[in-house]
Amino acid sequence: MTANTPDTFAGAVEAFKSASPWLGASDMPALVTLNKLAELLDNGDLTPALVAQFGLTFRSLAKLAPATDDAPDPLEKALREAKGA
Repeated sequence: MTANTPDTFAGAVEAFKSASPWLGASDMPALVTLNKLAELLDNGDLTPALVAQFGLTFRSLAKLAPATDDAPDPLEKALREAKGA
């Protein structure tokens, strides 16, 4: 990993939170879970169950990111075009 890349689970969580301004108070339970899982994983408890739960929790938070215009949802695009027609 490079000097600017987190090499711990906790570091990766912090980088994710810094890059995720859409996360708010309603996401705190999942963020706390993600932090605690990162702490356990960084302390050497690399059981498959914990790694899987970390991944699930991370993906559930990442899916909350607002859609960007760079990659519009095909269904949304079709609906917008249909309304305009």
